[in-house]
Amino acid sequence: MRNVLIIVYYFPPMGGSGVQRPLKFVKYLRKFGWNPIVLCPEPGAYHTFDDSLAQELEKLNVEVHRVAGNTPLHKTGSQKKVVLPNWLEGLLRKISIFFWLPDNKKGWIKQAEVKARELITQKNIQVVYATAAPYSNLVLAANIKKSTSIPVVMDLRDEWLDSHLIKYPTSWHKQKMKAIEEETLSFADIVTVINEPYKVAIGKRYPGLDIQVIRQGFDPEDFELASTDDKRENKLVLLYSGLFYGDRKPDLFLECVSELFQQNAQYKAFLELHFQGGLGEQTKLLINKLGLQNNVVDYGYLQHKEAVQNIRKADILWLMVGHLQHSDKVTVGKMFEYFGTKKPILALVPKGGTIDLLEKYGAFYSAKPNSKEEIKKALMALIKDFESSTLPVANEEFVTQYNRVTITGELAAIFNQLAVPGKGNEVINEE
Repeated sequence: MRNVLIIVYYFPPMGGSGVQRPLKFVKYLRKFGWNPIVLCPEPGAYHTFDDSLAQELEKLNVEVHRVAGNTPLHKTGSQKKVVLPNWLEGLLRKISIFFWLPDNKKGWIKQAEVKARELITQKNIQVVYATAAPYSNLVLAANIKKSTSIPVVMDLRDEWLDSHLIKYPTSWHKQKMKAIEEETLSFADIVTVINEPYKVAIGKRYPGLDIQVIRQGFDPEDFELASTDDKRENKLVLLYSGLFYGDRKPDLFLECVSELFQQNAQYKAFLELHFQGGLGEQTKLLINKLGLQNNVVDYGYLQHKEAVQNIRKADILWLMVGHLQHSDKVTVGKMFEYFGTKKPILALVPKGGTIDLLEKYGAFYSAKPNSKEEIKKALMALIKDFESSTLPVANEEFVTQYNRVTITGELAAIFNQLAVPGKGNEVINEE
């Protein structure tokens, strides 16, 4: 069994979508001959903590080394739940990108590098794997590569320079980020990304970079444990899993549902909209204004185990990317758990990577996210299919390739390609 150092920021007890990918790799890497040793910061202030993911990690019995975060989010203590209103969160994002590049997590790099070098010496680490965002994790991995001969794999769950989540305050900020990205990625032996559009975009900027796609996925074990016994009869349940933030808002969709009810009053008796992840106050006010409160079930934030149960019970799973910059490249993590259910998906997304995957999945309805006409047409189509029991069926062969076990095997194959028996842990520079 060879050792791989996993560098990650978002990790249990933290919750949310960013935790899933590294946690599931840690869970299954031993099946493929790799023992994960995790390096991460203390959690600090965060909007979501998930006991079910923390328990899952504890059962794995892996080494997890935590260091002081020393970021703005650690000034409140080692672990504190903080939920901010959307306007304040947006303001803080703008302030953060103005003053901290590549991101406001860079404060953990120094102490993490010290710990990483210690683990490399003591644990015979064969490969270093760092996943971003935050991009500070990749800067840390680059620093390790500079001072050791260990192969480094840098993983991008989002684009970097052209991330849909980053709005640069000035052209200088973007040029500075470009310089950081270029230098950092130059130290990667292999860069992994979650989809082909990211591979193409980053490859155009750095033609000599070895970029490989390691997809997002679903954990089959999560679905084995989920129950669908208490599905509500005589109801068509559309479920949205996740948060709304920035340009990703449900407003237009809710207006379409309200207008649909006005035109077809009979649908109001059986169509329900379920939300898990937490609705903001503005969305709740809009729901009441539109008279939809009796058709909405808001679960708030749920532990991951419960969230999976709900997506199993729903009839249709609602997916949004939103009116975001570069959104044609985005494939959100929840979609792959949706795939795991084999349920039909209502996708309000632009043309691009997401639609390309959904066409292969087969069981979906789609509409442009800013087109009322298309959204209402898609709603009518799925209602009619539900009433006639002719909802589309997923392509099971396509779904199989997004199994987290299979995907972890693909990552392990990259580690096998890079690791050299008996080598890889020599420290070149102790300064």
